[in-house]
This record gives sequence, C-alpha cells and structure tokens, in this order.
Amino acid sequence: MSLVEIRDVTKRFGSLTVLDGVSLDIDEGEIIAIIGRSGSGKSTLLRCINGLEPVQGGTITVGGVRVNDAKTDLKKLRQQVGIVFQSYNLFPHLSVARNITLAPTVVKNIAPAEARRIALDVLHRVGLEDKIDAYPQQLSGGQQQRVAIARSLAMQPKMMLFDEITSALDPELTGEVLKVIEDMARSGMTMALVTHEMAFARRIGTRVIFMHQGKIREQGPAAEILARPKTPELETFLNAVLH
Repeated sequence: MSLVEIRDVTKRFGSLTVLDGVSLDIDEGEIIAIIGRSGSGKSTLLRCINGLEPVQGGTITVGGVRVNDAKTDLKKLRQQVGIVFQSYNLFPHLSVARNITLAPTVVKNIAPAEARRIALDVLHRVGLEDKIDAYPQQLSGGQQQRVAIARSLAMQPKMMLFDEITSALDPELTGEVLKVIEDMARSGMTMALVTHEMAFARRIGTRVIFMHQGKIREQGPAAEILARPKTPELETFLNAVLH
C-alpha cells in the first residue's frame, strides 16, 4: 500500500475550483517534485495532504489514516506529516532550541533534556548545531529555513512536505537549503515538494508532477518529463521557467 493515496480530490474556495479530481499515490521513500504555474493548485494539494485544508470531494489517506474523516485526530496526523512553508514561521521571541523543543515537549510529553538532545541531533542534520541558543533574528534567511526544517524533523515524521521553501531566498542561501533536502533524500525520507527549481527537481525527484488548472496534466520520471513534455501546457511552462 502507498504511504499516501489521493483519490479524485476536489477542493473549492467559494466558486473557484482549485483541485479538480486529483488522484495520486506516493510510495515510501519517493520524492515527488510538484511543478506548475502559480494558481495551479500545487500548494493547496500539500495543505490538503496534512489536513490544513478540508476537501469537498474525494479521499486522502496517509499511512492508512483517512485525512478527511471527522473522526481523524489531525494533530496526531501532523506529527507524521511535517510541512515547511516559504515563510519560516519561527517564534521570534524563542531561541532556536525552544522553537524546536516546543512541540516535542508539549505534544509528545518528551522530557526537556531529551528534547534538547533531539534538537541538537536535528540541528546537526541541517548543519546548525552551533546555533542552538541563537534567536531567529540572529540568523540569515537560509539558516532560519534550515531551523524550520529541523523543527519538523524533531517530530520524527514519516513524510515531509515543502512548499516553495526557497522562493524567498537568494541563490546562495537557496543552495544551503536544497543541500539539506538532498541529504534527507539520501536518508530515505518520503517527500513532496512544490518547487520552481527545475534543475533541483531533475536531480532529486523520483517523479515530477505537473499541475495545470487544478489537474495533474503530466507525471513521470524527472528526466523524462522535463526533457520531453507531452502536453503544450508543460512545454510552455518549461520554456517560461528555463529561459
């Protein structure tokens, strides 16, 4: 069974249909790169996977748990499915350590000393263990984004969702963040990421999903999809982003 099963999902905001009959399976260890124009439904799809947005039709199942079931404990689900946004959403008045240990201590009742050990471990994974007692305003944008990733990893999720996490960063800082994601990919983490970084999608993605007007128009191995688009929509999109 796939880790994520999405079946004929419809999502509307008022009269606007943002997801129009989307179906997708994601297996454990897969890295799905989701590409497409702004407004094509990419970010909304991620938010629906971990229950941040309700759906109006279809079903989403993560690890056998139906996301859009009134009986589902979404807080528990989100411990399994971490999400990182382009705005880092760190608490500015809390140290890096506390930003990371807050959820493990409050949600999982982990003892403070053990939580700090976990914080050091996840900061080591993103190359920032020396910043454990710093505050967000003392960090660059790239460092703050890496702390946001570490904070999600501290909950030991089965899957990570990344929503255009480099779009607010300059090229050098983008490189640091993408390196962290590549390291996570090598460790076997299941990921779905919305990205405009086509070279990165080609390098890291086991599969690329192209969304257009709320539908999945093309999907397949990264090298194949990005080199030989089958639809005029994908061809037009790639011409716009690659030139």
